[in-house]
Amino acid sequence: MSGFWSSWWAFAFMLAPYVIGLAGVVMETHLARSRDFDIIIASLPNSVWLKLQIPFWGTTRLKSRCYLLSTICGAMLYPKLSVRLGMMDAEDLRNFPPRLRRRMLIASWLLIIAAVWLAIGLALIKLFSTR
Repeated sequence: MSGFWSSWWAFAFMLAPYVIGLAGVVMETHLARSRDFDIIIASLPNSVWLKLQIPFWGTTRLKSRCYLLSTICGAMLYPKLSVRLGMMDAEDLRNFPPRLRRRMLIASWLLIIAAVWLAIGLALIKLFSTR
C-alpha cells in the first residue's frame, strides 16, 4: 500500500475532497450573494432563532450572510431537531421553496462529504506512514 501513497492516484485521492469542498463553498457563497438569500430569509418569518440572529449579525456583509446561510443549511439537514430545539418553525420549513432547499442541501452535503473524505484520507496516511 505504501506504493499507492507515492503515486498520482494518492495525489488525486487527496485533492478530491478539496475540489468537492470548494464546490460546496462556492454554492453557499453564491446563494449568500444572490437574491435567493432574501427569499430564504423571507421564507422563514416565524423562525425565532433567525429573528434573534439577524439583528446581531446583520445581512449586509458577505461574512454575516454566509454565517446565517450555513446555520440555516444545518437546520435544513436536521429539520426535526431544529424544530424541537425551537430554532426553526415547522410550518416555515414545510413551506420553504423546494428549489432553494435542494440547493442548500447539496451545498451542505458537498461540505460534509469533503470533510469526511479528508479525515479518512489523513487517517489512512497516518496509519500507513507509521509502518
